[in-house]
Amino acid sequence: MKGKKLLLIAAALLLVVPKLFAAPVLIAFSVSTTSNPFYATMAQGVKDEAAALGFDVIILDAQNKIEKQVADVEDALTKNIKVLLINGVDDGAIPLAQKALGKGIPVMALQRNLNPGNMTAFIGTNNVVLGEQLIHWYASTLGGRPSKVLILTGTPGAASSEDRIKGINATLPKYPNIQVLASQTGYYDRAKSLPVAENMLLRFPEAEAILCLNDEMAMGALAAASSMNKRIKITGMDANPDALKAVAEGKLYMTIALPPYDIGRIGVQFARDVLAGKQVQAMKIMDVNFVTEKNVGQFRK
Repeated sequence: MKGKKLLLIAAALLLVVPKLFAAPVLIAFSVSTTSNPFYATMAQGVKDEAAALGFDVIILDAQNKIEKQVADVEDALTKNIKVLLINGVDDGAIPLAQKALGKGIPVMALQRNLNPGNMTAFIGTNNVVLGEQLIHWYASTLGGRPSKVLILTGTPGAASSEDRIKGINATLPKYPNIQVLASQTGYYDRAKSLPVAENMLLRFPEAEAILCLNDEMAMGALAAASSMNKRIKITGMDANPDALKAVAEGKLYMTIALPPYDIGRIGVQFARDVLAGKQVQAMKIMDVNFVTEKNVGQFRK
């Protein structure tokens, strides 16, 4: 009898001990850049949720360079990662996702869509709709009167920028009173967008507004306008802290609040579910909110 008990205890230990010493699940998040507060917040969401679920996570900052993103991800694929979360610098991220999928590693695309077949799931905003909504919103402020505008677009090839441009271009014909004088890239970057905005304002002093596809470019455009003592309506997207402060002070006309932290968290939750053999939504579309001086208090911490 005593021998049987010892055998049962030994068998139980054989089941439990490997679990106690098993390595945590390792996932990787390749992010386009953490110098942008939006993506830094997303990376924090990934880290926090990974810690909550007991996952180990590697955060790979591509610094807005596709060459670095390629090198980072290819290295990560040699480290026995179980899931790849990726926010692509541009469409050069697609072959990386395909390579991961080819190795049987699920791919979660965060905020920048890699298109069906190149990912397990997408978590983020519908950027085509976001572009459409921007034009509808701006048109609603005009009351039908004519308006000449400039547009600052994001990194060429970045899915979020390309999709927002699609939405803008599809919607503009509905509002012939809105005339786009020029559209140029600001690379989603504050410093790079400042001289671009200055040049555009010098070329088109009659412009009434600059519509920017993220807040970093909006802040660059705001700095450009301020240096020229020019009062102009500037809109952004992301609702980062600097932009919210500028909206509250009446300097920035509008920003759109997106949920980067939750995008990061849900990306990790999807990773957990896929590893557990569960089905996940192919497209998890997040809600957005338009933020003006009237409601900015709801979004400032």
